[in-house]
Amino acid sequence: MSIVVAVGLVLLWVAAFASGRSRQQALDSLRTDSGASFIAAQNLHADLSAADAAAARAFLAGGVEPPDQRAAYQRAVSDASERIVDLARAGGPREPLTVLTEQLPVYTGTVERARANNRLGLVVGGAYLREASSLMQGTILPAGDRLAAAAAERIDHDYRQASRVHHPILVAAAGVATLAVLIVVQVRLFRRTNRVFNPALVAATLLAALALGWTMTAFAVQRTRLLDSRDHGYVPMTMTAQARVLALRAWGDESLSLISRGNGADLDADADAVSARLGYDPQGRPASTGLLAATAALPGPDRAARGALAPTWQTYQASAVRVRALVAEVGGFQQAVALAQGGGSASFRRFDTASTVVFDASRGRLERQLADADDALDTLPLAVTAALLLAIALTLVGIQLRINDYR
Repeated sequence: MSIVVAVGLVLLWVAAFASGRSRQQALDSLRTDSGASFIAAQNLHADLSAADAAAARAFLAGGVEPPDQRAAYQRAVSDASERIVDLARAGGPREPLTVLTEQLPVYTGTVERARANNRLGLVVGGAYLREASSLMQGTILPAGDRLAAAAAERIDHDYRQASRVHHPILVAAAGVATLAVLIVVQVRLFRRTNRVFNPALVAATLLAALALGWTMTAFAVQRTRLLDSRDHGYVPMTMTAQARVLALRAWGDESLSLISRGNGADLDADADAVSARLGYDPQGRPASTGLLAATAALPGPDRAARGALAPTWQTYQASAVRVRALVAEVGGFQQAVALAQGGGSASFRRFDTASTVVFDASRGRLERQLADADDALDTLPLAVTAALLLAIALTLVGIQLRINDYR
């Protein structure tokens, strides 16, 4: 009998320990590997988009660009370069990283040629800038998208691994079976010896029940915090990042269209398509669907801040519509440029700042909730091991005492 009970307790320990460790490893990956890589890839995409938009806006000023706009471009390129290095060190996919490391210097070199020609007043500078932007939009940013997609796949895998349904089922089955064996053993001993209580076996049963209850509770708390990290951290963070990247693209399209001086119909069409994805028509009117509306509708503590993004974007959209109308008017081009550089840039920066704040808040919530989920399992392996080892020892002692009574 002692061997059967000991085997049951060992099986319960294996189920609880192995399931707990599997979940902990998945959480560790979410916190330090896949999650960190995904955040870096999202920030990389935003930095690259910001660099492209800043380069176009600085070029629009003509001649020597404003120092703050030049600094914004240089800062975005520098940040993007650092993130590429970080992603390479983290073992990201080789192909998109190769594209980024090879093509980003080509992009910056083309931008510098555009700047040089612009300072000399040569119209070829605009052609160089469009070439650079085409390289960014057609080659560099898609490589960043592939990095983010690869990290997102790993995040989804780690989330599934950290919340496997079969883990609590396996532990519950092993625990119930073990408790049933312990109870059956005590009933049989009572019938043979007419002694109601075996303190050692009772204590072993309580310890096994404690180990089972502790494990099931830890799994439930960990899963709740994990789902919160996904619903109130990962999902809104991802959607906000997408909205910011699309907004930067529309802002860059506006600048490039102005630089083209009436030959930017394709850029205007791209800006309209981007606005439609955000949830606005070409006249700046909100649609019933769109990324900003979907982001605002997500539940969670940052809902008010996310809801404020839509009206902030609408303010910029109204400015962009007015800029395009001025370009179409005779003699309105300089007014359009002044509006774009003044109120348009200011309203866009308010949106960009607000979206960055929301992104950072969601990222912080993701990181905190993942840490809390990991804390829920932190003491589980040691506690379960200690409880079940003691239960095995008490089982052997309890049964041996009854054997000794009949020697």
